[in-house]
Amino acid sequence: MARPDRDEFGNVLNRQGDVVTSIPVSPEVKLAQYNRVVMGAGGTPTATIQTFGGKTEQQKIQDAKNNKDTQDAFALLQDIFNSYGLSELASEIEGYMKEGLGTGQATLKLKQSKAYKDRFKGNELRLASGFNIINEAEYLDLENSYSQTLKAYGIQDYFGVGVTPAQRLTRQQAMAEVIGKDISAVEFKDRVSTSVDRVKNADPGTKKAFQDFYGVGETELVKYFLDPVKSLVSLKEKATAAEIGGAAIGQNLPATMTSAEDLARFGINREQAQVGYGRIAEELPTASKLGNIYSETGTTYGQADAESATFKGLASAKRKKEKLVATEQASFQGSSGVGAAGLSTTYLRRGSSAGQF
Repeated sequence: MARPDRDEFGNVLNRQGDVVTSIPVSPEVKLAQYNRVVMGAGGTPTATIQTFGGKTEQQKIQDAKNNKDTQDAFALLQDIFNSYGLSELASEIEGYMKEGLGTGQATLKLKQSKAYKDRFKGNELRLASGFNIINEAEYLDLENSYSQTLKAYGIQDYFGVGVTPAQRLTRQQAMAEVIGKDISAVEFKDRVSTSVDRVKNADPGTKKAFQDFYGVGETELVKYFLDPVKSLVSLKEKATAAEIGGAAIGQNLPATMTSAEDLARFGINREQAQVGYGRIAEELPTASKLGNIYSETGTTYGQADAESATFKGLASAKRKKEKLVATEQASFQGSSGVGAAGLSTTYLRRGSSAGQF
């Protein structure tokens, strides 16, 4: 009977090379044999160690390492999804690991789940609106920036409190509507600051003008300005129009949306409006009175004329003023022989300048 084949460690091998009988060796010997045969003198694997089951020691070690690496990778994947607020996907992540999927495949499957799509609904809305999706880090940064801006203006609960899971989802869904319209963190802050600083915290006249013009009260201002359907340019123009209207109201003059928006588009700002309407309030009573007195001349002078002359320097409006002054002067000179110094009001004795008689 032929002597059975043995490996370097004395283990009996069958014809397929599998170990059928193992010779007991001490741990020290096994370690020495492993270092000599498997790792070689330079630490590079040179041979294999046979064990029961047909797997080498090196393969077992590699399997264990691979298994640990897989577990570590999936633990990291689970940690990532937990940071998204998606801890409910833990069982799915574990299932994918047991199925033998790689983390890349598992991630793709997880991103198709309803929980993930609900969490990052803004990306679905972006795609529907023709915008590119953004990665999770950018998405979370946007949410954080929105929250920081709202907190800075004392309206941190605008999107909801977000304490319970249901409240957090409601808050996330509300933010998704803004993200879906491609509102950047800078634009979001600009919208909030415009609504709060320029309207909500403005003088009573400006707030009244905004409500009169656009039907929006103080409690609804932030919501109105954060409506992504409305462009920031349009919203800022409306804020300016309200400031112009507020300047008129502050002088007890009527304010109309048409006139205020026209002046806003012309480039008039809040400070210019306040100065200009102060001047108009001073001149308009007498100017209107003269227009009524000399109506037979076909020359009248109202607030619209005063606005055109004061803010736009419109020549036709200025000529109306000059004509009324000349008519008044001629009337007094003809009846009493006095010059300009004898006019009925000190107002009319002032020389004309930009926007004044």
